Amino acid sequence: MNVLVLGSGGREHTIVWKLSQSTDINKIYCIPGNGGIANLAECVDIKFSELDKIYEFIKTNKIDIVVVGPEQPLVDGIKDFFEEKKVPVFGPTKLQAQLEGSKVFAKLFMKDYDIPTADFNIAESYQQAKKILCDMFEKYPDGVVVKADGLAAGKGAVVCDSLQQAEKVVYDMMVNKVFGRSGEKVVIEKKLSGVELSVIAFCDGETILPLTHSQDHKQVYDGDRGPNTGGMGAYSPVPFVSKRLEEKIYTQVIQNFLKGVKSSGLGYNGIIYFGLMVENIGKENEQPYVLEFNCRFGDPETQVVLPLLETDLLKIIVATLEKKLNNCLLSFVKKYACCVVLASQGYPGNYDTGKKILGLETVNNMNNVLVFHAGTKKVADDYYTSGGRVLGVVGLADNLSVAIDTAYSAVEKIMFENKYYRKDIGKKGLVSC
Repeated sequence: MNVLVLGSGGREHTIVWKLSQSTDINKIYCIPGNGGIANLAECVDIKFSELDKIYEFIKTNKIDIVVVGPEQPLVDGIKDFFEEKKVPVFGPTKLQAQLEGSKVFAKLFMKDYDIPTADFNIAESYQQAKKILCDMFEKYPDGVVVKADGLAAGKGAVVCDSLQQAEKVVYDMMVNKVFGRSGEKVVIEKKLSGVELSVIAFCDGETILPLTHSQDHKQVYDGDRGPNTGGMGAYSPVPFVSKRLEEKIYTQVIQNFLKGVKSSGLGYNGIIYFGLMVENIGKENEQPYVLEFNCRFGDPETQVVLPLLETDLLKIIVATLEKKLNNCLLSFVKKYACCVVLASQGYPGNYDTGKKILGLETVNNMNNVLVFHAGTKKVADDYYTSGGRVLGVVGLADNLSVAIDTAYSAVEKIMFENKYYRKDIGKKGLVSC
């Protein structure tokens, strides 16, 4: 089979890397790809908006399956476009992708199908939002979370500890339109406290098969401080997730999601990502709540979850498209994975690019280490930075502590000007809850 992967980040490099292990694949292409992906796939510079050009490429190169990495093309309806042309696309339709593309859509779906989530209200104007904020802070004095309805590059959810702060956030979203049309509506919800987890699953509309759970690190600075990023690192599995909690997540979240897509007629085919907050973790009354849905693989969670998957990824994708997931059984290696993201200093704000990367050859020869490129460009035999998140360095080991040490040992051997990374990725997994 010939497979086309759409995307250019660390998630897509990981997907291409995993697909390259399949004996059923003849050739992998990637649009647009990056410096690391270019070692495994033929990269082609076409914009996602140029659908006719992509279609011509698909026809010319006899592509059998298209795998979509990022959310924006899915929310824009890329699957619908290619389905009309009989091209199999792994990913949800435009309507199904509203589970990520619209926070309002997602929260109402959760409410309708008894998926546990924070208490919320929806505002369609600034004046309405101000009134809701007053009521919410009276009810929940510890704080609220304000979420822009649409996609906002991971920056559209703001935790607000005071009414004054929340009003400013709402004003910026709805009046100043810092997120454009994404802020025309906002969700205002109770601030939850606890431990965040990520669960990624394959879903064909009839069956859901979850991968190993993981924990992302969103804030840019150690100790979960500073602005949110796309993710500064992750690890998997999460050692303090008990069988009891896994069962609650499966019965209350995953099964209710499946019931919802069936009974609503929405359907679903592709990856569904559950961003969770668990209150009172480790206690009898521990409770998972859904913070968000994503309609694709998480980043950087994919970089720690797919290396632990033993099952052929292509076979799972084909089974999902053919609605035969009930015939699949996922198997995983009994190891831990820790991914440390190397970023350009200044990310998620302004940063410089074009910095030469050194040490990759040394690290690529290390045992139990994987390097996934996120923002790199290859020129001849050299690599240069081309994005905010540059590399995801993964350590694998039989226990989490060694996996963390392995990842950081490799991190120290990679050099580029203005390299930045968090020093505490995975450490929360070593603390007993």
